Amino acid sequence: MSSICTSDLHIKHGSVPRAVPGITVGHEMVGVVEEVGGQVTHVKPGDRVTVNVETYCGECFYCQHGYVNNCTSPHGGWALGCRIDGGQTEYVRVPYATTGLNKIPDTVSDEQALFVGDILATGFWATRISEIKEEDTVLIIGAGPTGVCCLLCTLLKNPGKIIVCEKSEARRAFIQEHYPQVLVVEPEDCETFVKEQSLHGGADVVMEVAGGSDTFQLAWKCARPNAIVTIVAMYDKPQMLPLPDMYGKNLIFKTGGVDGCDCEEILSLIAQGKIDTTPLITHRFPLSRIEEAYDVFENRKDGVIKVALY
Repeated sequence: MSSICTSDLHIKHGSVPRAVPGITVGHEMVGVVEEVGGQVTHVKPGDRVTVNVETYCGECFYCQHGYVNNCTSPHGGWALGCRIDGGQTEYVRVPYATTGLNKIPDTVSDEQALFVGDILATGFWATRISEIKEEDTVLIIGAGPTGVCCLLCTLLKNPGKIIVCEKSEARRAFIQEHYPQVLVVEPEDCETFVKEQSLHGGADVVMEVAGGSDTFQLAWKCARPNAIVTIVAMYDKPQMLPLPDMYGKNLIFKTGGVDGCDCEEILSLIAQGKIDTTPLITHRFPLSRIEEAYDVFENRKDGVIKVALY
């Protein structure tokens, strides 16, 4: 089983320079092990596994420090569905399977585990580096699939207040239906609303997950002085850092690709019932209808949030 990620759309439109033309995309998947290499001992044929979006050796300086996105192996980093064939197919070869595969607990379904290796790992990583405290007001810009995963992982931190900014009426309704304890606001009202809801003139933590033309600017403007602004989104175009305008806010920016080394912990949280991403799966398609699935997902038809390909 696999899914379509917004990053696949970035590849489709030529926004990922490292992507190999004609590659089989797909980096968000679960599956059943068919064969293993001689050095792979933690999984065996027949095991259900999640597949990590990041390929990493586990031995270099960066891997040893948890920065697996920066693995120095020539095979490391975002490889599957970008530089080597990915998972929107019937079979996929996973390099460095010892670090790249995690066995799915028997009590966890394939759909429950589908997003562990990518968008849920991203939400977990973004929440971790954002250093959220219980007294914080947290603003999440964007209620797409990755934004919701950031929200789910933020809820684990039990901050004082969570605000989600989203322009789509359907996605705002989704947040209000499934997470009624979360405040929701539209982008045009966001800056004023966040300042009204915050104790110190802005959000203590901002996660920018939307990647829109003006959402980066919105993120730093909504942050209080000395706040953490975590950039989770990928952008199609360069963003301006207006240092004269933000001078004196003393903001801390954190950016980059996900360090997806928390998958085992995430699977444990799912098994304990503390994280549930299944409401995100709004549409299901067989692999034979993948073109239709792309059309629905890319054009946001029929209230789609995520699709599952089986």
